[in-house]
Amino acid sequence: MTVAGVIALVALAATVASLGYLHLAPTGLSPIRNAVSQYGITPFRAGYRAATIAFAVAGTALAVGIDRAAGSRSSGVIALLAIFAAARAAISWFPMDAPGAPRTSTGRAHGLLAIAAFGGATTAAFKLAAVLRDGHRWHALAPVSTALGVAMAVSLAGLIVSRSYPALRERFGAIERGFYVSAIAWFAVFAVACLG
Repeated sequence: MTVAGVIALVALAATVASLGYLHLAPTGLSPIRNAVSQYGITPFRAGYRAATIAFAVAGTALAVGIDRAAGSRSSGVIALLAIFAAARAAISWFPMDAPGAPRTSTGRAHGLLAIAAFGGATTAAFKLAAVLRDGHRWHALAPVSTALGVAMAVSLAGLIVSRSYPALRERFGAIERGFYVSAIAWFAVFAVACLG
């Protein structure tokens, strides 16, 4: 369990470092307007790939840590984290379509992988909270898992709504980054819990 926590934290640090690099690099993208996935269609796509693979590793390690900590009661959480990790590992090989360009099968695959990853992480947070409320040794973290799940869900709802409202569409990037912050925080909290 401790090793899984350490691996998850190192992978999260790599995720944050890669995303930080992309936000500071001269990509021409706005963190307020542009999706994180747009880094994957710039000359800086290696940084995006590093971030997605590192996040997949964090998801895999956390699944192992939670499995060791909670056992069979956490099987739903483990399955959702496996979906998250698989989607994150694959997504950079299926780049999004450029804004305004015709839809392609690769771009559609990217969208489905994003839904799988974001939905998997959000649902895992809620499912883990339910497991912890049943008297698990991490029971004090159940409200934290719920709160971060709510933050992820609100961000996802914002992303969906922004597609229909131009004023919100201009803030798509900021809303999506809200999801990333919430998800990374959730992974970090439980990676640290695995250390104990």
